[in-house]
Amino acid sequence: MKMNQFIKLALRLIFSLGLVASVGGLRAQETQTLKAISVSSHSGAEVVRFDFSEAVTFRLNGFGIQSPARVALDLPVVGSALQKNVVEFTQGNIKSVNVIQASDRTRMVLNLKRYQAYSTQVVGKSVLVTFEPAASSTPSGTTVSSAFAESHNADVLPLKDIDFRRGNDSAGRVVVSLPNNQTGVDLKVQGQSLVVEFQKSSLPEGLRRRIDVSDFGTPVQLITSTQVGDRVRVLIEPKGDWEHSAYQSDDQFVVEVRLKKVDTSKLLQGPAYSGEKLSLNFQSIDVRSLLQVIADFTNFNIVTSDTVSGNLTLRLKDVPWDQALQIIMDSKGLGMRKAGNVLWIAPRDELDARTKKDLEALQAIERLEPLRTQSFQLNYARATDMVVQLRGAAVGAALGGRRWWRDPFPV
Repeated sequence: MKMNQFIKLALRLIFSLGLVASVGGLRAQETQTLKAISVSSHSGAEVVRFDFSEAVTFRLNGFGIQSPARVALDLPVVGSALQKNVVEFTQGNIKSVNVIQASDRTRMVLNLKRYQAYSTQVVGKSVLVTFEPAASSTPSGTTVSSAFAESHNADVLPLKDIDFRRGNDSAGRVVVSLPNNQTGVDLKVQGQSLVVEFQKSSLPEGLRRRIDVSDFGTPVQLITSTQVGDRVRVLIEPKGDWEHSAYQSDDQFVVEVRLKKVDTSKLLQGPAYSGEKLSLNFQSIDVRSLLQVIADFTNFNIVTSDTVSGNLTLRLKDVPWDQALQIIMDSKGLGMRKAGNVLWIAPRDELDARTKKDLEALQAIERLEPLRTQSFQLNYARATDMVVQLRGAAVGAALGGRRWWRDPFPV
């Protein structure tokens, strides 16, 4: 009896210790709280500082859009010691910061007066968001740098390939196959050229070359790849009045260069894409969550098939949202159907099977329709006129039956 009582006491002790340990783990997570938000200016750049109670070890995911101008940062669930969820600022380009807490994340939305490129940095217990000073003009010979992605590679790794393609809108597309999605990239506008540097990367002998692509009919004329220290430098030389965009999908980095098309009312982004430009920076995010981000800032409702799955590393700089959606779908083999303001997204094979099934159902309905026979008497009719009217009747029937077309032979 005493042995049974001892066993029960021991089990209670183990259970209570386990409960204390689990509660302690929860409290350890809850101790990571947002304590303060401040804005300062350094050398013309505005810096938004988020101070936390503990050292920051989580990964930052963020995206920005140009209209309305805002930047959003997604963090793991953390507490907030702020007295209110909206912090307003009266000076500089930062209007306010909204802190939104959900069940699986905390989103900090920085509302701006005008959109500016930004970079994030973790310093101890703080997260710094630095907005680059807006340049009114860029004289010839001036270098404008933009840190596209930070490097997380410990070793120097070789690039897999450097290729050039012509886009549907006559854009020049430089496609670089990276060793992995952790490769750091710096993108610079240097005078009338673009310079892309890949950090901690090496260039195989077969890729050390200068490619003349002037015959492709795009703004890009020359592409030169060289090794500079522990970096690979790719020099892109376009001609004319051009603009560029860049994006990374997993281990593929793409720079698109196209001629500017100026309209009296707005700047067009080419014939294929006309959505508002946005910037995204996500590391290994769930594809369904990424599609929801696109839906959050458009007028469309996105319905995702249950078979859509997987993660994606995606970085975009000033890319129209409809092009961003196309990049996501292409990288995961997805297709889209549009009905009003609803987009249904599913694997292409699933969409093809659904389309085939719908067509087969229509054919089955047509075969079930009763066959009608009618005779007509033709007097002094020209054969050519009859061919035209019969063809018109066939087209009308294909569009939905006799109600869509006038009987070519009225009684």
